[in-house]
Amino acid sequence: MTASILERKLGRRISSPSGAVTLETTEEILGRVAGALGAVEERFGGDESTIRFWTGRFRALMEDNHFWPSGRILNNCGTRLPQLASCFVLPLRDDFGEIFESLALAAACHRTGGGTGFDLSALRESGAPIVSAEAAGASGPVSWLHLFDAETMVTMQGGKMRGANLASLSVRHPDIFAFIDAKATVGRLSNFNISVAIDDAFMHALGEGGSVQLASPWDGRAVRRVPAAEIWERLTENAWRTGDPGVLFVDTINRANPLAAHLGPITTTNPCGEQTLYPYEASNLGSVNLAAFARAGVIDWAALESTFAAATRLLDNAIDASQYPDPRITAFAQANRRLGLGVMGFADFLIALGIPYDSQACLDLIDDLGTRISRVTWETSRQLAAQRGPFPNWKHTGWPVPTRNCAVTTIAPTGTISMVAGCSSGIEPRFAAVWNKDVLSKDGINFYDEELLADLCQRTGMTAEEGLQLMKIKPLSELPLGPGERAKYRYAHNIAPEWHVRVAARWQRYTDNAVSKTVNLPFDATVVDASEVYGLSWELGCKGTSLYRQGSRGRDLLQVGSEAAPQDGYRQSKALLSARNEEGTAPQ
Repeated sequence: MTASILERKLGRRISSPSGAVTLETTEEILGRVAGALGAVEERFGGDESTIRFWTGRFRALMEDNHFWPSGRILNNCGTRLPQLASCFVLPLRDDFGEIFESLALAAACHRTGGGTGFDLSALRESGAPIVSAEAAGASGPVSWLHLFDAETMVTMQGGKMRGANLASLSVRHPDIFAFIDAKATVGRLSNFNISVAIDDAFMHALGEGGSVQLASPWDGRAVRRVPAAEIWERLTENAWRTGDPGVLFVDTINRANPLAAHLGPITTTNPCGEQTLYPYEASNLGSVNLAAFARAGVIDWAALESTFAAATRLLDNAIDASQYPDPRITAFAQANRRLGLGVMGFADFLIALGIPYDSQACLDLIDDLGTRISRVTWETSRQLAAQRGPFPNWKHTGWPVPTRNCAVTTIAPTGTISMVAGCSSGIEPRFAAVWNKDVLSKDGINFYDEELLADLCQRTGMTAEEGLQLMKIKPLSELPLGPGERAKYRYAHNIAPEWHVRVAARWQRYTDNAVSKTVNLPFDATVVDASEVYGLSWELGCKGTSLYRQGSRGRDLLQVGSEAAPQDGYRQSKALLSARNEEGTAPQ
């Protein structure tokens, strides 16, 4: 655990009677969070010993570096404003007043550190009639993005976390080309990620050389037919050029949605794409550090499963400990009780086991992990339902056995908490042997791969300083390592894009919500490469995908081979290169 990062990023400022201001210590943060979450047990009949037990268990999850709840929980839990959800989706209806109502609600969410997602598909297209004597017609969905982007920029000035939004638009909206081009200029809409919502019929039309009908959301009128390839080429070229748009495969999302028949389809996600949410729905997040459970090539399955069970209970308690920014959000959070329990440290886990990231052995391990995680988390949810009652909308699912939650698992980017845990981010590969991460200070923080350095020094007899200098100037393929040693270090740009997709798709098989995964492309990748990434993602069952070509946004969140002396022995990077977020934020 990296205590300094925990305190600097997530500690609360404490004012003393004398007026002095101090920052919470790690002990104080853990005590505040575990105490508030453990106290929830009383609401469900827990006595003093039960409360004490779970308070201790929740604290031990963090102290042992086995599990970390999200930054929102760590920062806000047990405070005067205990808003614990990391992400929200808010409605954008085709009504002037309601749009501004959503703008105000977005500001309330951002004020407490939450990220917001919006589906713009209901907004009438540019030039469509509006009720105004002077207007020439509607300004279209893209124009509203600038208003929400400005709100985010203003609101984030008073907070510790950067603002985060995602906007999606149906591939059949008449303004789809303007939306695809919305971030074609680097730096524009810097607080937004954008994704195109694509259905199966579009993908079939694309494969067959067909066209799609663009229709007005205002009156359903057919506007024009467009070759599917024309939209796809514009989309993939922009993604190659700037990292946006990503894609959301809405039919894939809703085939796995147990509430589609009752509440209708889900149309968008949170800013990083891992939480598929209804309008006014919120979700909390937290991730198990897989790296903590692999030692000398052996997995401690019993401890890992116990951790997932306890983490499920912790996040369920967090729903009841949270104070949401609007009664409608509170109602939806309680009605569905959606959780976002994920993993981090996956790349470290593989290295500890000697398994290359881009291998069949990796996919087989995901099958084993995913099966166990799904079994344990849903068994815990069923037990909680028996003790506390099922989520209210359970009766609409058709599920034979009551559960406490409509969904439990997700794969989030884990930008901040993976730094706190000292592990690799989410399911991303390690980024590089030596890198700089653009966070916390003007010059960022320099990191290096400690295990690679240890292997290098052991094989060559170099000092740590000599080995580190060699790692800075030599690619992995030229380091004096044995084939077996070199094979396990698979950095983001050494891995073929196809394998980034295959790993994400394999995790999706066992994940209730979605998978946040950036497909890293080298600088010399082509638009065809970007097209193949998105196409393969749909074929393999991903719910959504984003990609990022190295260097396409000027300064990357992560950069290879900084010559500055490392400040920390922190072990790995967030290999989410920059394209989706640092704890839910759009890169700038």
